[in-house]
Amino acid sequence: MYKVLIAEDEILVRLGLANSIPWEQLGMVLTAQASNGMQAYELFLSEHPDVIITDIRMPLMDGMELIRKIRETDASCKIIIITCVEEFEYARQAISY
Repeated sequence: MYKVLIAEDEILVRLGLANSIPWEQLGMVLTAQASNGMQAYELFLSEHPDVIITDIRMPLMDGMELIRKIRETDASCKIIIITCVEEFEYARQAISY
């Protein structure tokens, strides 16, 4: 089973993702949820998820900084970015990570 962490500051989006995806049918288990980037990074260090679903704009540490910090130690963790930000530069930067 792949371990998944969701990092999203909007509670309804976070709960929607957590409850609408059939994790077990996909061979996954939702191991952690974070409401900000700092909490997500701490959970990443303790839970060692295989997949992270993250927003770009979050309090304390944004998603881009979270991705950068994760990539410093783990190149194999899969990262899915969700956002409503319309600035293409964020996407370009995310791809580089």
